[in-house]
Amino acid sequence: MFNIYLGLYIIAAIFTIAGGSYKIYDMNNQYGALLFFAGSLTAFIIYGLRWFAASNAIFSPTPGPWPPTINSCPDYLTAYTRKMPDGTTQSTCIDLLGVSKNGALKMFVEKGEPPASDEYYFSLETKSTDAAGRNAELCQRTMTFGLTWEGITNGESCMLPDGSVNTGGSGGSAACPTAH
Repeated sequence: MFNIYLGLYIIAAIFTIAGGSYKIYDMNNQYGALLFFAGSLTAFIIYGLRWFAASNAIFSPTPGPWPPTINSCPDYLTAYTRKMPDGTTQSTCIDLLGVSKNGALKMFVEKGEPPASDEYYFSLETKSTDAAGRNAELCQRTMTFGLTWEGITNGESCMLPDGSVNTGGSGGSAACPTAH
């Protein structure tokens, strides 16, 4: 529906900007007229957006889920394709910085032969195929390794697929452990 106050505001802005600029230009002050035009136009736009944008859907975007995308690895870890002894590959993440709070994930040494021990690799493979089950498994593993993962866990509680926090209650749940 048409906002009468917005219409009156636009008409007043046009008359003020045009009339003021013309009056200053008529006094042989071209630069002053240009400055008045630019300044008053900017002021009318800023105040118009402030006063009338709240009712306009164009200027108030709908919020989406946070984070908009989830990283492929926990925070500060690096994606790494691990070559297994049987010749297959496994999608993992490695810690090049030493960010594990409890030391369960060892810092990966880049020099020489890659370590064969599982304690250097954060596996991305899960048993669940649905999103909620996959997130629960990754959350459990992330918290066990003493890591955080934006969109999966904050290190203390799991994030549900809708973006809300699953506190796990007082005793925790199978899907999300309580932090120790």
